[in-house]
Amino acid sequence: MANNFNPNVRIPSYDVIAVGSNTIDAFVYTDRSESISIKTISSETEFISFPLGSKIALNDCDFYTGGGGTNSAVCLSRLGLKIAYIGKVGSDFNGKKILDELKMEGVDFLGIESKDPKEKTGFSMVLDSIERKRTILTYRGANDNLKIEEIDKSKISSGWLYISSMVGQSFIALEKIVEQAANNKINIIFNPNNYLCEKGKDFLGKILSNTDILILNNEEAGLLTGKEGTETMLKDLKSSGPEIIIITNGDKPVYLIDKEEMLYTLIKTNDINFSLKMAIINSHSVLQYKGAKNILLSYDEILKKLNNTEIIIKKGIF
Repeated sequence: MANNFNPNVRIPSYDVIAVGSNTIDAFVYTDRSESISIKTISSETEFISFPLGSKIALNDCDFYTGGGGTNSAVCLSRLGLKIAYIGKVGSDFNGKKILDELKMEGVDFLGIESKDPKEKTGFSMVLDSIERKRTILTYRGANDNLKIEEIDKSKISSGWLYISSMVGQSFIALEKIVEQAANNKINIIFNPNNYLCEKGKDFLGKILSNTDILILNNEEAGLLTGKEGTETMLKDLKSSGPEIIIITNGDKPVYLIDKEEMLYTLIKTNDINFSLKMAIINSHSVLQYKGAKNILLSYDEILKKLNNTEIIIKKGIF
């Protein structure tokens, strides 16, 4: 039997490497909160309010890990893929909690545990109003201080690179990581948040030009393009470099356009129709519970739900 092994062909270490933020999220609930509304001639803004100078009892309190980087890493690991995560945590209790969970979920940590006491692990407090509308207080901490020289770039070996939003010094590192990944023919998925989208396409140009799949919601697409209408936004984003663009809009239809303005390709099955259905099932599961990772489904669990759920995928050309 012939030996077809080629020592010059580099076998990726991971299916996907996720890069992004990590946090501990505290969900707090109290019946002492009040909602107030302030109106001006041109706008109306609602606020959650608490009595000044009071000690307020909580009805309940829950803690979960969060952050776009670790949420994506755990989601993909539960689908049966070999995953690593790059980010920065502090050398504190919260950082240890995040690293322990990644290990438990089968995700390798390729990032940095900061030894600087000023660089604490990211933390968010989620406040619920009486209408169950949320306000989130966020401390980004070490998430914003990842430097490219702190990363062992030789370990960036994967079929795909999934990048979520990073800011500050970490954004500069993100651009360098994307550049290396593109040079090494690694496929890149980019999922920016509102903050980065507000910066515009020029600010994100180095990343967008190397992105294979761009995933964002309708609001983010509008901020990034400065345009309205799904078809208009898809075509505008297409000109920035990504081959595939996916725009979500809450419980409304998901829109996707690929390089030929048709529907094909993705990571696990190379079937975009199946992949979209998997994403919809998983997102509906997450939205029913507190904590983004709390009820992320495994591959087998998604298959079971797909058998009992009708999801229609319409295919066409704009």
